[in-house]
Amino acid sequence: MKVKNLLNNLDKIAPFFLQESFDNSGIQFADLDAPVTKILLSLDVTQGVLNEAVEKKTNLIIAHHPLLFSPLKQITKQKNPLLYQVVTAQINLLAMHTNYDLAEGGLNDYAANLLGIKKISPLQGSSEKVFKFAVYVPAQYADKVSQSIFKAEAGKIGKYTETSFNISGKGTFKPTEGTHPFIGEIGKREEVQEIKIETVVAERDLESVVQAMKDTHPYEEPAFDIYELKTKPSYGIGIFGEIDKEVEISKFSLEVKNKLQARYIRLIKSNNRKIKRVALCTGAGGSLLEQVSHKNVDLYITGDITYHAALRAKELGLNVLDIEHFDTEKFFVEALYNQLIKLGIPKDILVKSSKMESPYQVL
Repeated sequence: MKVKNLLNNLDKIAPFFLQESFDNSGIQFADLDAPVTKILLSLDVTQGVLNEAVEKKTNLIIAHHPLLFSPLKQITKQKNPLLYQVVTAQINLLAMHTNYDLAEGGLNDYAANLLGIKKISPLQGSSEKVFKFAVYVPAQYADKVSQSIFKAEAGKIGKYTETSFNISGKGTFKPTEGTHPFIGEIGKREEVQEIKIETVVAERDLESVVQAMKDTHPYEEPAFDIYELKTKPSYGIGIFGEIDKEVEISKFSLEVKNKLQARYIRLIKSNNRKIKRVALCTGAGGSLLEQVSHKNVDLYITGDITYHAALRAKELGLNVLDIEHFDTEKFFVEALYNQLIKLGIPKDILVKSSKMESPYQVL
């Protein structure tokens, strides 16, 4: 497997075009044609993680947080020591940041599962477009074409797959000179019993679905329609959901601390509501306070809440559980490891970093 093949697999897990405008997920430094010998998974790229990569002879690191966020005009050992070592040691470096935060089955979903939160919707929906795709197929070929487009990821709505609506009718056409019709004769109008297959396709899959249809459709010029829908995807920044039973706020906060193995938590308590409806955003979620306030949640779990954001939460009447950034996102390694295994990446080339650590000390 080459670096470019791995990159394609990562794009299937969490498409890079989903990332926020400020982000720099994807390639940080790479030889796309280099063979992947061993992969180190880490939350950050630190000196300890780099030393671990060299010691364990890994030639590729996948980090959650990009080492490069903005363009550089020069790289020096003095000003960019970590990046300089990545380049000189020829360690390929990839990042999966906000694209992995937004993706279905990404970091927020993983953390929610750990905490027993059943997802209802994202806090802020993804900007990815959704399309209605319809194709007209001779009745006897409908199943074959359906299976091909489903295999290309058409028909996914939430946790349902292979969704479609099929309508029977008559299709007409008249082949002209220069055509090679599958059915009918040149110059003669033909009527064929056809099935119209309608389904939905995410923006990321549209091109492959169209190609899969063309590869299996018997017609020389298949007729198909594509419409952009107003429907929003079921994934995005953060999640809104529910836990099974109402719990007193202090008790639930301590349960969250234990399940996330957090060193400390800070509770911004605005009311005494019992906890049932919960919002979650791993990492720094202070910018989502306004969206959360419209969700009628009992508790918002996130990290990096500043003093003034805490005051604003009180004004909005929100209960907020502030957890250190590191402790909400350290599960990136385990979450991505499991997904890479499912994609067929051999376990023996995957290494979970043992050198990840918070930059803070609790005294």
